[in-house]
Amino acid sequence: MKNKTWPGIQYELSLLESCRTVLEDADRSTELKDRSEFLTTFLDTIPLPVFYKDASGKYLGCNKAFEHFIGTNRKDIIGRTVLDTWPKQFAERFEIMDKDLFAVPGHQVYQSQIKLSDGSKRDVLFHKVTYSDASGRTSGIIGLIQDVTELTQAIRSLGKSERDLKSILPFSTRSVVLIDISGVVIDINEVAAYRLKTNLDRWEGKNAYDLLPPDVVKNYRKMANKVISEGNPEHFQDELDGYAVLTSIYPVLDKDGKVEKLAIFGLDITTNRRTENALQTNDELYRSLTGTACDGYLYVDLEGAILETNETYCKMSGYTHEELLGMYISDLEANESYEDTVAHICRIIESGKDRFSTKHRTKNGKILDIEVSTTYSDKPEPGFFSFFKDITEHKQAEEREKHLHKVLLAIRKVSQLMIREKDPFLLIEQSCAYLTETLGYSDAWIVLVNENGSIRSTAASGTESTRRLIQEQLESGRLPSCMNSALRNDGIIVIDHPNPDCADCSLSCENAGMSGMASRLLFDGRVYGVLTVLIPSSFAYDKEEQELFIEMADDLGFVLQKINREISLLER
Repeated sequence: MKNKTWPGIQYELSLLESCRTVLEDADRSTELKDRSEFLTTFLDTIPLPVFYKDASGKYLGCNKAFEHFIGTNRKDIIGRTVLDTWPKQFAERFEIMDKDLFAVPGHQVYQSQIKLSDGSKRDVLFHKVTYSDASGRTSGIIGLIQDVTELTQAIRSLGKSERDLKSILPFSTRSVVLIDISGVVIDINEVAAYRLKTNLDRWEGKNAYDLLPPDVVKNYRKMANKVISEGNPEHFQDELDGYAVLTSIYPVLDKDGKVEKLAIFGLDITTNRRTENALQTNDELYRSLTGTACDGYLYVDLEGAILETNETYCKMSGYTHEELLGMYISDLEANESYEDTVAHICRIIESGKDRFSTKHRTKNGKILDIEVSTTYSDKPEPGFFSFFKDITEHKQAEEREKHLHKVLLAIRKVSQLMIREKDPFLLIEQSCAYLTETLGYSDAWIVLVNENGSIRSTAASGTESTRRLIQEQLESGRLPSCMNSALRNDGIIVIDHPNPDCADCSLSCENAGMSGMASRLLFDGRVYGVLTVLIPSSFAYDKEEQELFIEMADDLGFVLQKINREISLLER
């Protein structure tokens, strides 16, 4: 792997003309223009809204995410102040905060509510840093905006409904710790444990102040006490195990409006601490922006080699920074072949940018659904700026919703069938057909048994190979393990495939990644048979899925009892 030293990065020419003091050399050479184009391309790829101001508070530039966020074009922002750009009730505070930052150069973090052009109000976190010219004079402000509306809403819900930390765990790119006002840890997420280089069990139920380093505890206690006494969130930067951390402490209120818990969020901003001269040393600006991105980041060259990454992607993938820098994007790609990836790279070069969904394989083999935003730049060195959002949970939720819809359609048809069908054999045949018709279940089979447990009748439906295999096995009188287990036990039986305990069942090897879900058809103590379906293992343990399945099996048991009783009356 070749060594990679990032070149200097500078602003677009319009910015340079407005802020000559930022640079020692205002030469409009080809190299300078290339660097400006490089920076513009890079910043427009960043999903976080970013803006820049000069020493008088006038906007010098912004990225596309900022344009989209506030609903204003870049050309209408440059040269204007906050008073010209934002509604008065917000702008006056922003101007005061900017003056405070210029008075004491460095970093500034604060939370505010803003009103967007569409009339909606959002809770946001402003993270600003001053930059200097070659002589060390403060020349302006770089600002990043993080929308924390959903986060603050979740915290308010946490207080009202007494739910635990799981209600806000979707904010998984941050470390999250929930403590009571004395410091006892109520819950902690995996990101926090990862950054603290420990495990979850070590923290839960312990006092956080006893486990953190003494120099860190002092500041945390001070800020926590301020939040408890004033009831407002606090944001501050601190050092923890060699990392610079942006910490946010939010109050969680009880029903009487008193602070009873504290939700603590931590964001690694190590690279931001080195950006006081960001515009003069633009390599640090680049690292600052990628380091604070909530999405995973990779910079990839034309051969697919990974040249840079950030902590978020390291956490997402399970690989260390050093490991990733020795890999290629094709080593992570789980959706495209090597040839497909090469072809995709060529298409991105041709179009300049792309937004698409794919799958990445983590170090432990887990497959993640990923949303990718990538931009190609040939200035000054050809490569791709790519940001990766983990949408696995979102994708799974979508797939679950679609699956349950198919299952409900199938169950509705079976329910209608149970009302009109009087023949038990036609009932089970048509039920199996309906259960697989909507593709909610890939396969379904039903066995009816006599009072002594001997097989009375069988039915199967689904994929041709599975239907044939199970039909042959059922007709031979050999029930699969899942069915035998269901006949002997209450409730639902789930068996994942392949399963070593199912060696006598041809289904096990044929359906890897699938699960057999079985329940006996029971009513008033009498077993009439057993229902089994084959579904993807990812759905087999879903509570709602199992409840629907058991309810359907119970209904079939009731109907079979009713049909048997009617047949008995007719035979008399």
